[in-house]
Amino acid sequence: MDLRKGMERFYLDLVVNELRLGNGAVSQGITHNSLLCLDIIAYTDKCTVSKIADMLHIAKSAVTLKVKELEKLGLVTKTQSAEDKRVYYLNVNQAVREEYNAYDRVLYKALDEVERRFAPQQVELLCQMLELIDQSFCDLDKLEKGED
Repeated sequence: MDLRKGMERFYLDLVVNELRLGNGAVSQGITHNSLLCLDIIAYTDKCTVSKIADMLHIAKSAVTLKVKELEKLGLVTKTQSAEDKRVYYLNVNQAVREEYNAYDRVLYKALDEVERRFAPQQVELLCQMLELIDQSFCDLDKLEKGED
């Protein structure tokens, strides 16, 4: 398998896993956009409406509407910052977190196998490669914003 085919297969596996998560007991019946918003909230430290709006290049008002929808469904909670009372952090509820943890176990099992099969230097090289790919997406984000 070549690199591009391998990456395409990996991406497909992630997408299928994501869609299965959307059919899970907790999040069943929500839109794909809502599920993606839950992903961002679940995996972003100190997630806020502003942070999501910046990440997606959309208006804060649109994110606020989506967050309110997810709150009404009981999937998301807001917690006021202790440092700045104007800031509210977004979190997924415990049932959603447990659903994510169940799906994450598949990935973590694969990562455990990578660590068993490969030398620490090779694992570090993989981490560097993933960082390079991530940085490419960050660079694209800057380019879209008109930054250099």
